[in-house]
Amino acid sequence: MKLKIIFILILVFILSSCIKQPIKVEDTNFNDLTNSQKELLIRLIATGYNRGGGYSFENLKKLANENGDDYDDNVLYNYKYFIGKINTPPTKVISVKSLVSDDDRIKEYVNNIINRFSDNSNKNFFIDAFDSKIPTNPIKNDRDFEFLNPNTIKSYEKRDFLVNKVYNLIKRDYSNNYLFKYWYDKFFKDITFNDDNILFYSKFLVDIAYAYTNSDIELKRLQYTGSELYPEVIKLNHIPVELILAIMYQESKFFPGSFRAEISNGNIYALSFGLTHVLIDADFLYISNTDETIGDGDKGERSFDLISYFYLGNNRNEETYFSDWDLITIRGSILYSAIYLDMLYQKLIKYIK
Repeated sequence: MKLKIIFILILVFILSSCIKQPIKVEDTNFNDLTNSQKELLIRLIATGYNRGGGYSFENLKKLANENGDDYDDNVLYNYKYFIGKINTPPTKVISVKSLVSDDDRIKEYVNNIINRFSDNSNKNFFIDAFDSKIPTNPIKNDRDFEFLNPNTIKSYEKRDFLVNKVYNLIKRDYSNNYLFKYWYDKFFKDITFNDDNILFYSKFLVDIAYAYTNSDIELKRLQYTGSELYPEVIKLNHIPVELILAIMYQESKFFPGSFRAEISNGNIYALSFGLTHVLIDADFLYISNTDETIGDGDKGERSFDLISYFYLGNNRNEETYFSDWDLITIRGSILYSAIYLDMLYQKLIKYIK
């Protein structure tokens, strides 16, 4: 009887080992948190990213729980998809064109920058349009920013898993005329984005995102402020690559030339563009000098200006080193987003643990 029981247990073990288990690749940056702490942190970071980082911890919780605001839930879902906890691809807001501020002035502006970036530095035409190192258009050239362009690593545990996740989303969204295809046709309508192009881009995107979030890049705050939103030192490796990818998919569906504009009575006052849609005042655009419908002559305090001033060396209200052009690059959009996400992380983590 005893031998029979042992035989049954061995058989159960063998059969269970043959059952295909869902692949899950946990992030490493938030591994000191419980699942509930992690989910609350991600929801509040996402809310701050979307609604503004100046809110208190309690107010961010209230905003996150408001009915009708799904931003934080979408980002959390995306994050779970990228770590493999959820296998069903995100389906919310993938084809609603009302989310797009469709303005030909900004489309032409972005297109002109893309054309300047396209220099045959990469054999993939799509990557070539967005792979420039940053800063791309500095006023001054007295500082070396090569350290903000980390080398990509193409061999790491998560690579194939994450590339496959990104590839599947882009392929689905392009093939089914979702938002990625909508944006793609604005800039590359005459060129088919075939499977090889999608795969090359997916690898490049994941590798760059991983390079920044697993780097030793630290940025000291360069100016004094009493605000708790601006920590003394930014550490990009606080942020999981999965969270950066989750933000990118929520904001741009992985299309680097996407944009949204704040338009009132035909005038554009602010906009966000790139993979991560960091907000910038319209007066920073060079076309604001010749088009009176762009900006209002007053460069307001938006995320781009503040991050550039406190951490990247720009003078206030000036694109001394970093400019709006950098937000259209893959590197620039990831860098600015990672900085902003770490600002929110360091502000909120002390209330979470």
